[in-house]
Amino acid sequence: MGKVKAILASLALATTSLCAGYAFAGGFPPFNRLAGETPSGQPVPRFVSLKFSNINGRAGPDKDYPVRWVYKRKGLPVRVVAETDDWRRIEDPDGAVSWVHKRMLDGRRTGIARPSRDMRVAMRADASSDTRVVAYISDGVIVEITEERPGWRQVKAGRFKGWVPASELWGADNSRNP
Repeated sequence: MGKVKAILASLALATTSLCAGYAFAGGFPPFNRLAGETPSGQPVPRFVSLKFSNINGRAGPDKDYPVRWVYKRKGLPVRVVAETDDWRRIEDPDGAVSWVHKRMLDGRRTGIARPSRDMRVAMRADASSDTRVVAYISDGVIVEITEERPGWRQVKAGRFKGWVPASELWGADNSRNP
Protein backbone atom coordinates (compact mmCIF):
# COMPACT_ATOMS: atom_id res chain seq x y z
CA MET A 1 0.00 0.00 0.00
CA GLY A 2 2.93 2.33 0.73
CA LYS A 3 4.19 1.92 -2.82
CA VAL A 4 0.77 2.92 -4.25
CA LYS A 5 0.67 6.08 -2.08
CA ALA A 6 4.19 6.98 -3.18
CA ILE A 7 3.28 6.53 -6.86
CA LEU A 8 0.09 8.61 -6.43
CA ALA A 9 2.02 11.33 -4.60
CA SER A 10 4.64 11.38 -7.38
CA LEU A 11 1.91 11.65 -10.04
CA ALA A 12 0.20 14.47 -8.14
CA LEU A 13 3.49 16.36 -7.80
CA ALA A 14 4.35 15.84 -11.48
CA THR A 15 0.87 16.97 -12.56
CA THR A 16 1.08 20.07 -10.36
CA SER A 17 4.52 20.94 -11.72
CA LEU A 18 3.38 20.35 -15.28
CA CYS A 19 0.28 22.51 -14.80
CA ALA A 20 2.32 25.31 -13.23
CA GLY A 21 4.78 25.10 -16.12
CA TYR A 22 1.98 25.38 -18.67
CA ALA A 23 0.45 28.33 -16.83
CA PHE A 24 3.73 30.25 -16.87
CA ALA A 25 4.55 29.21 -20.43
CA GLY A 26 1.15 30.29 -21.69
CA GLY A 27 -0.16 26.72 -22.05
CA PHE A 28 -3.43 27.66 -20.41
CA PRO A 29 -4.59 30.94 -18.92
CA PRO A 30 -3.50 32.08 -15.46
CA PHE A 31 -6.95 33.66 -15.02
CA ASN A 32 -10.34 32.35 -13.98
CA ARG A 33 -13.01 32.81 -16.67
CA LEU A 34 -15.71 31.58 -14.27
CA ALA A 35 -14.88 34.46 -11.94
CA GLY A 36 -15.19 36.94 -14.82
CA GLU A 37 -11.45 37.33 -15.37
CA THR A 38 -10.29 37.89 -18.95
CA PRO A 39 -6.98 37.48 -20.81
CA SER A 40 -6.57 41.28 -20.98
CA GLY A 41 -7.57 41.88 -17.38
CA GLN A 42 -10.25 44.29 -18.65
CA PRO A 43 -13.97 43.83 -18.05
CA VAL A 44 -16.23 42.38 -20.73
CA PRO A 45 -18.31 43.98 -22.12
CA ARG A 46 -16.45 47.27 -22.60
CA PHE A 47 -16.20 49.96 -25.26
CA VAL A 48 -13.09 50.64 -27.34
CA SER A 49 -12.55 52.10 -30.82
CA LEU A 50 -11.06 50.93 -34.10
CA LYS A 51 -7.41 51.95 -34.46
CA PHE A 52 -7.21 51.90 -38.27
CA SER A 53 -9.41 52.70 -41.27
CA ASN A 54 -9.18 49.23 -42.85
CA ILE A 55 -9.86 46.34 -40.44
CA ASN A 56 -11.09 42.84 -41.25
CA GLY A 57 -13.86 41.51 -39.02
CA ARG A 58 -13.68 37.71 -39.12
CA ALA A 59 -16.11 34.85 -38.45
CA GLY A 60 -13.83 33.46 -35.71
CA PRO A 61 -10.73 34.25 -33.63
CA ASP A 62 -8.01 33.40 -36.16
CA LYS A 63 -6.77 34.56 -39.59
CA ASP A 64 -7.99 31.25 -41.05
CA TYR A 65 -11.63 32.30 -40.56
CA PRO A 66 -13.36 34.11 -43.42
CA VAL A 67 -13.74 37.89 -43.40
CA ARG A 68 -17.33 38.93 -42.61
CA TRP A 69 -16.88 42.70 -42.60
CA VAL A 70 -14.26 45.22 -43.59
CA TYR A 71 -14.46 48.20 -41.25
CA LYS A 72 -13.47 51.45 -42.97
CA ARG A 73 -13.98 54.02 -40.18
CA LYS A 74 -11.03 54.73 -37.91
CA GLY A 75 -12.31 55.65 -34.45
CA LEU A 76 -15.58 53.74 -34.80
CA PRO A 77 -16.79 52.76 -31.32
CA VAL A 78 -17.22 49.02 -30.80
CA ARG A 79 -18.21 46.91 -27.81
CA VAL A 80 -15.90 44.03 -26.83
CA VAL A 81 -18.25 41.15 -25.93
CA ALA A 82 -15.70 38.30 -25.66
CA GLU A 83 -11.96 37.80 -25.94
CA THR A 84 -9.14 35.31 -26.29
CA ASP A 85 -5.47 36.08 -25.69
CA ASP A 86 -5.06 37.76 -29.10
CA TRP A 87 -8.58 38.24 -30.50
CA ARG A 88 -11.60 40.31 -29.48
CA ARG A 89 -15.20 39.61 -30.44
CA ILE A 90 -16.77 42.98 -31.13
CA GLU A 91 -20.23 44.35 -31.75
CA ASP A 92 -20.44 47.42 -33.97
CA PRO A 93 -23.04 50.23 -33.73
CA ASP A 94 -25.29 48.40 -36.23
CA GLY A 95 -25.29 45.22 -34.12
CA ALA A 96 -23.00 43.15 -36.38
CA VAL A 97 -20.62 40.85 -34.49
CA SER A 98 -17.17 39.74 -35.67
CA TRP A 99 -13.66 38.94 -34.42
CA VAL A 100 -10.70 41.32 -34.79
CA HIS A 101 -7.10 41.08 -33.61
CA LYS A 102 -6.41 43.04 -30.43
CA ARG A 103 -3.81 45.20 -32.25
CA MET A 104 -6.64 46.65 -34.35
CA LEU A 105 -8.33 48.20 -31.29
CA ASP A 106 -7.63 51.39 -29.39
CA GLY A 107 -8.57 52.04 -25.76
CA ARG A 108 -9.52 55.61 -26.70
CA ARG A 109 -13.23 56.12 -26.06
CA THR A 110 -15.38 57.36 -28.89
CA GLY A 111 -19.10 57.54 -29.47
CA ILE A 112 -21.29 57.79 -32.53
CA ALA A 113 -24.19 60.25 -32.62
CA ARG A 114 -27.55 58.47 -32.49
CA PRO A 115 -30.18 61.22 -32.05
CA SER A 116 -33.45 60.07 -30.51
CA ARG A 117 -35.62 62.82 -32.07
CA ASP A 118 -34.12 65.10 -34.68
CA MET A 119 -31.42 64.21 -37.18
CA ARG A 120 -28.84 65.87 -34.92
CA VAL A 121 -27.64 66.06 -31.32
CA ALA A 122 -27.21 69.39 -29.55
CA MET A 123 -23.71 69.86 -28.08
CA ARG A 124 -24.02 72.12 -25.04
CA ALA A 125 -21.63 74.38 -23.10
CA ASP A 126 -22.21 72.39 -19.87
CA ALA A 127 -23.82 69.15 -18.76
CA SER A 128 -27.34 70.59 -18.65
CA SER A 129 -30.12 70.99 -21.17
CA ASP A 130 -30.51 74.60 -19.95
CA THR A 131 -27.10 75.75 -21.24
CA ARG A 132 -26.41 77.25 -24.64
CA VAL A 133 -25.88 75.09 -27.72
CA VAL A 134 -22.25 75.13 -28.90
CA ALA A 135 -22.82 73.04 -32.05
CA TYR A 136 -25.02 70.34 -33.54
CA ILE A 137 -23.74 66.84 -34.28
CA SER A 138 -25.33 65.00 -37.21
CA ASP A 139 -26.48 61.39 -36.98
CA GLY A 140 -23.54 59.00 -37.51
CA VAL A 141 -20.74 61.45 -36.66
CA ILE A 142 -17.96 59.94 -34.52
CA VAL A 143 -16.89 62.00 -31.50
CA GLU A 144 -14.16 61.53 -28.91
CA ILE A 145 -15.43 61.12 -25.34
CA THR A 146 -13.21 63.18 -23.03
CA GLU A 147 -15.12 63.24 -19.73
CA GLU A 148 -18.17 61.69 -18.09
CA ARG A 149 -20.85 62.92 -15.71
CA PRO A 150 -24.04 61.09 -14.80
CA GLY A 151 -26.19 61.07 -17.94
CA TRP A 152 -23.79 63.33 -19.88
CA ARG A 153 -20.58 62.97 -21.90
CA GLN A 154 -18.13 65.70 -22.77
CA VAL A 155 -17.15 65.19 -26.38
CA LYS A 156 -14.81 66.65 -28.94
CA ALA A 157 -15.84 66.84 -32.59
CA GLY A 158 -13.50 68.74 -34.89
CA ARG A 159 -12.81 72.13 -33.34
CA PHE A 160 -15.86 71.90 -31.05
CA LYS A 161 -15.96 70.63 -27.48
CA GLY A 162 -19.09 70.36 -25.36
CA TRP A 163 -21.58 68.14 -23.54
CA VAL A 164 -24.19 65.78 -24.99
CA PRO A 165 -26.69 63.47 -23.30
CA ALA A 166 -25.19 59.98 -22.99
CA SER A 167 -28.45 58.56 -24.37
CA GLU A 168 -27.72 60.30 -27.70
CA LEU A 169 -24.38 58.49 -28.22
CA TRP A 170 -23.76 54.83 -29.01
CA GLY A 171 -20.65 53.78 -27.10
CA ALA A 172 -21.21 56.09 -24.13
CA ASP A 173 -22.72 53.59 -21.69
CA ASN A 174 -21.99 54.00 -17.99
CA SER A 175 -18.32 54.22 -17.11
CA ARG A 176 -14.93 54.22 -18.79
CA ASN A 177 -15.03 50.41 -18.99
CA PRO A 178 -18.72 49.37 -18.89
